[in-house]
Amino acid sequence: MNSGFPGTSGFSLYAFLTAAIVLACVTTACHQNPKTEIVRVAIPTNDSIKVRYAKEMVDNKKDPSCGMPLSAGIEDTVHYNGKVYGFCSKECKDIFLKDPKTLAKNAEMK
Repeated sequence: MNSGFPGTSGFSLYAFLTAAIVLACVTTACHQNPKTEIVRVAIPTNDSIKVRYAKEMVDNKKDPSCGMPLSAGIEDTVHYNGKVYGFCSKECKDIFLKDPKTLAKNAEMK
């Protein structure tokens, strides 16, 4: 079978054209510049969103759950029976909430 070009067969011309098309596709695909979008998000640090409690804000001197003096720091509070109770940790607050009537007696009130 003659492709119309002197000295070439139809198969070799077909192979040449196929190779040229594949090469053009690969070259085009490799030189594309993908659009990369960078999104900057402000993420607050724990220090910037942490609630700070002062010992003047609570009515007790000691954590009613563990007995720790609140002068070392107050991590959480709860309102109970008209008073604001401070706690050294969220875990101590959770313990208090299970039996506030009993544990409120342990708080050294101001």
